Amino acid sequence: MNCPGCGTWIPSSDPTCSQCRLDLTALRTIGELRGAVSEARVDAHHLARRIRDIEDQVEALPPLVASQLELLAHALPEDEEARPSTGVSPSAQTIEPPASALPDGDVHVDLQPAALPTFSTAGVSAPTDPLFDERSELQLGQKWLLIVGVVITVLAVGFFLKYSFDRNWIGPTGRLMLAYAAGVAMLGIGEALRHRGYDRFGLYLIGGAIAVLYFACYAGSQIYHLFDRPVAFTLMVVITFFAGILSLCYNTKWLAVLGIIGGFLTPIVIPSSSDNQIALMTYMTILNAGILAIAAFKRWNLLNGLGLACTWLLFSVWCLQHYVSAKFWPTIVFLNIFFLAYAAVPFVYHFVRQTREPVIGFALTFPNTAIALVYSYVMIHNRYSQQAVGIVTIAYALLFLGMAAYLYHHRRQSRDAFALLMAKGAFFLVLTVPVVFSAHWITVFWAAQGIVLLWAARQLDDSRFTNGAIGLLALATAKLFLYDYYEIFDLRLPAIAFGPEYSARLVERWLTSGLCLGALFTAGWMLREDGYTGRDARPNYAGPFFGTFGALLFLALNLEVAGFFHDVAPRARIAAISVCWAVFAAVLMALGFVRDQRLQRRLAIGLFGATVVKVLIRDTADVDTPFRILSFLIVGLLLVGASFLYHRFANRILPVGENDDPELEQL
Repeated sequence: MNCPGCGTWIPSSDPTCSQCRLDLTALRTIGELRGAVSEARVDAHHLARRIRDIEDQVEALPPLVASQLELLAHALPEDEEARPSTGVSPSAQTIEPPASALPDGDVHVDLQPAALPTFSTAGVSAPTDPLFDERSELQLGQKWLLIVGVVITVLAVGFFLKYSFDRNWIGPTGRLMLAYAAGVAMLGIGEALRHRGYDRFGLYLIGGAIAVLYFACYAGSQIYHLFDRPVAFTLMVVITFFAGILSLCYNTKWLAVLGIIGGFLTPIVIPSSSDNQIALMTYMTILNAGILAIAAFKRWNLLNGLGLACTWLLFSVWCLQHYVSAKFWPTIVFLNIFFLAYAAVPFVYHFVRQTREPVIGFALTFPNTAIALVYSYVMIHNRYSQQAVGIVTIAYALLFLGMAAYLYHHRRQSRDAFALLMAKGAFFLVLTVPVVFSAHWITVFWAAQGIVLLWAARQLDDSRFTNGAIGLLALATAKLFLYDYYEIFDLRLPAIAFGPEYSARLVERWLTSGLCLGALFTAGWMLREDGYTGRDARPNYAGPFFGTFGALLFLALNLEVAGFFHDVAPRARIAAISVCWAVFAAVLMALGFVRDQRLQRRLAIGLFGATVVKVLIRDTADVDTPFRILSFLIVGLLLVGASFLYHRFANRILPVGENDDPELEQL
């Protein structure tokens, strides 16, 4: 290892540095602790796998024990009381079954308790679970037959009514009364069955009754026109409220689900004759408040997801049909009301129930935020400008950072949720840059967001965030070298020059490439610190990141050197590129010795070789004499310096005594 004080190479056995006398015990202890942490991670993984194997074995024991007990039952004599007393306790006796019960060969069954765990399974096969056992049969009969039966019954009633309607057996009013009567009857029968102990049967009938009542309201308004739309709308709202109350009373979320679906379908199946945006979206706000209240009280997360999907679907339908620029302000206000409602869902459990919400509960905020951001961007961009969208992105960033601050101060145990909210807040802060500024800042945004995601992955220890960060960094890098250099910074090939001149957009180009390459290096360092080196159970992500960083840094330096000398000193351009190669190789070799990386040293040797070939072939033919001399001098000195490094640090490559040159010894 290298001494951190003076840089002198020190064998692993020396406790102190021979030059500066620095005590290295603490450094070696840190290295040992890091190794112990890596081994502990691997041991924890194997321990979890072993626990799962033991659980599988425990689950397999009941059939085996049952088969052995059945064998013992057949082995016992029929008249146990008629056995003569032997003075030995029954638990210690050895039972010999009658000869007629013996299979081929002798069988000895020992009933001592200590022998039970060691029963031999030879010749006895444990009964396997049948494909269709009693439990499956009971579930099929009680649940699925009931569901199918209710659906078919409702369809049968509908077909009968349609048949009678087609033949005018019953008038429109009578038809509607029959539908309401059927719904009320199903409610009454379902409630009666619940009181008799048939809870599931009764609840399914009650759910079917709510569906029938919804259909009756729709038919009375849209098919037979027996009452006006406001009356039908009010009736369907009452049915929705009734379904929510029943879901709480009966403690079943599926009635609430039915009410949510019916509630959001009500404005669609009973449309207004004119667009009444305020009334519609106020109704949606009240409906969402009820959904979130029930979900928070009963902890039914399904209602949150269903309410989110239905809210944005109905909002999208309205926008496609009625939105114009004149309705911008009420639309943007209700849009953000819906966004805030579902952005605060995970915190409802913190505020109302004082419980910790797992990080998966925050997943609902991702689609909610994405949809709200897209609508805000389109509306604000069309009415004002793209820069005005930055107000929304900053507001969203402050919202998520404020939530993270609350968790930090009041819910320290919610570490995962805190990291996720911090990442989202940082996301919107970085997003503000490309929204407000020019297109090449998008590359910076993607690179920064990749680092933020990788940081969140380290806090959450979640490989999905790690993979997402890697993909985002790859996208940013590809955009920089495949799009930004050509379309934004005007790189011209094959001349390798920047137009209209080298200094055009110089600051933006250096800043974008520097931040993108810095993000690659930072990501490689973070992945290496997290153990993504291929040595443990995790794959090797750190090595490719460092390799990609080095290759792209070499490419960017060549582009900058070639572009600069194309405008300043075209005749020295080829020689300058050769010097760039040699300097890069020298730095790479120095790092290889400092970090004791054999691969870096060998890559440096290869690059030195390519540089020598280029100098001797290309530079000799195409470079003027002064620049050729300078190129040869610099490359030669760098090669000499590289050779000195191999002499100076030879003991890092081979142990002392094995690196002596035999030819020198002969001299």
